[in-house]
Amino acid sequence: MPLSQALGATHLAVDLGTSSTRMRGPRGASFDGASALAVDTRSGKVVAVGDAAKCMAGRTPPAIETIAPIRRGVITDFDAATRLLWHALGRQHRGRMRSWLPPRVVAGVPAQATEVQRRAVEEAFQFAGARSVHLLPKATLAAIGAGVPVWDATGTMVVDIGAGTTEVAAFAFGNMVAAASTPVAGDAFGAALGGHLQREHTLALSAEAAEAAKISLSLAAAAGQDACLPVRGRDRISDLPKTAIMSVGELMPVVAPEIKKIAATVAGVIAHCPASVADDIVGRGLVLTGGGALLGGLAEQLGRTVGMAIHLVDSPLTTVVDGAVRCVADSAPSGEQPLLAPM
Repeated sequence: MPLSQALGATHLAVDLGTSSTRMRGPRGASFDGASALAVDTRSGKVVAVGDAAKCMAGRTPPAIETIAPIRRGVITDFDAATRLLWHALGRQHRGRMRSWLPPRVVAGVPAQATEVQRRAVEEAFQFAGARSVHLLPKATLAAIGAGVPVWDATGTMVVDIGAGTTEVAAFAFGNMVAAASTPVAGDAFGAALGGHLQREHTLALSAEAAEAAKISLSLAAAAGQDACLPVRGRDRISDLPKTAIMSVGELMPVVAPEIKKIAATVAGVIAHCPASVADDIVGRGLVLTGGGALLGGLAEQLGRTVGMAIHLVDSPLTTVVDGAVRCVADSAPSGEQPLLAPM
């Protein structure tokens, strides 16, 4: 038995996302919550982490600051990200006398992240208590987690729509043939809806309220309902409370320009693929994953825009962390290591 195993060293699979952070350890979920923390600026003490901190955003007194340290899939506040990961890792590792060694981490980063950005992620995990960090492109982990046959000779493409970025990658023979990312993702859909409500209904909403309205309309659209829903906020002219009635059918036209930008990214990646791989992708269609893919009507709209079939995976929210779990389990066939090589 290896010494690390004898001492009880654990392995953690991590999806460090703009909106949410998910960790899976040897006993299942160890952390699954918002990528946010609330800090008392007077004492420097962390008062809330994860979903509890996200709920405090915009509602705290001046002495409490709510921080979202991940933007567009990369760390923008190193100290806050380290503290977030320290608390998240502690759910699995600290306080248990079953392990003598810090955990080893497998995590995803955007395929086009710079060396500085990748180094920031690695050091944040190490400062938070990880023994070692193995970084892979998020699109690769999403493909593995979704069960995409990336080892086949036939080319495949994954579109992973997160909160801050959309990752698009093409695979063949176990290698990433081409990849690109765009900041157009779930947050951009919410911002587009908020802008629409301001222009058409003179309704001013916070980012959180616009996101909640987007989710409500999306759920109704996904359920096939053709209903009108009330959206409450502040009249940006009179500053008085106001309720706007928005139909479910308005949602897709509002976000259609953002979907076109994702389609343009898909076209750019296909253009950088060898002709045979591009032909395979056009024939097979796109594998759609990520939390942003759950927007009601998005799959159909994207399919019409790119002119290809769209295959929405069963669990789009967890494909990245599921792929990391498979990498931790070292389930890849022998001789196919290039895909799993660290960045």
